[in-house]
Amino acid sequence: MASEWIFELGGEQLQLAQAELTGLLVAADCKPAITELNELRLRCVLSRPPPSELLARLGMVRSGGELAATGSLEELEAAATVINLDGERFAVRCAPGVLELQEVNKRLGAILAKHGRVDLEQPAIIVRVFQGEKLQLLLEREATGYRRCLKHHLNRRPRFAPVSLPPRLARAMVNLALPSGAGKLLDPFCGTGGLLIEADDCNLEANGSDFDGEMIDATRENLRHFGFTATLEQGDAAAMVHQMRPAAIATDPPYGRSASTGHEPLDTLLARFSAACAEALPIGGRLVLTLPDPALLPQVGFRELYHYEWYVHGSLTRHLLVLEKF
Repeated sequence: MASEWIFELGGEQLQLAQAELTGLLVAADCKPAITELNELRLRCVLSRPPPSELLARLGMVRSGGELAATGSLEELEAAATVINLDGERFAVRCAPGVLELQEVNKRLGAILAKHGRVDLEQPAIIVRVFQGEKLQLLLEREATGYRRCLKHHLNRRPRFAPVSLPPRLARAMVNLALPSGAGKLLDPFCGTGGLLIEADDCNLEANGSDFDGEMIDATRENLRHFGFTATLEQGDAAAMVHQMRPAAIATDPPYGRSASTGHEPLDTLLARFSAACAEALPIGGRLVLTLPDPALLPQVGFRELYHYEWYVHGSLTRHLLVLEKF
């Protein structure tokens, strides 16, 4: 049965957040039809609810829930009388606006408590209220990975050099590479394992390789630290792509002062790597990667689905490419 949902996007890169969200929903056959995008809030109609654990995969989306009521506070109170929380623990959380937050939380919480149990610390359901021209009340039954993936931040890993991708960006990349969640995902330049950590946390089949054996050891240590595992092998990226023949690839190739390319010029390395991906990936298979300059990568055999920019600092902007083999 079709239902309306509202998702609150993260503010780091709006277009990337929307692509990650819609990609997972489309792959799950939820058939999202966007009806409104107001600042960071995306409203859409879904043909079916997202499957369990789909929202938990999202790295660039703050929250998401089914729209249960809209209108004035009095109209939300009337709607709340027929919302059955099945005795679950819940908390009402109103976003800033004209109305006083605690008053909204208190009034709606008192009504909903007839069918649920108030638990402000560990609620199973968050009753979210957004303020605007009309109030919007949603039921959030599953948290996204937006906050969860920060548990994997660089400063929480035993091995963090060379610098890895931010966890939210890494999580979005693995989701864009393999939105269905089915098949083998490979990171052939795994470094210290940032992409593999997020892939494993999303319950994807994660595989990694690196030219540098020390990086393989670093990845293994980081994965073990978080209770994750992955198939890891030392070797040339192009050779590993041919050997493992994955369903999709998500990677952050070496570049910059601390990068290791085995003394091979970067443009030569990326040309060999791109050719291997074009040969080994299945039709429709995706290659998702970041580069300081997209012109470094030959794209023969691929169509470009998305191209996003992620500012790092004054001298570096990452270009995130999502390519699909045709």
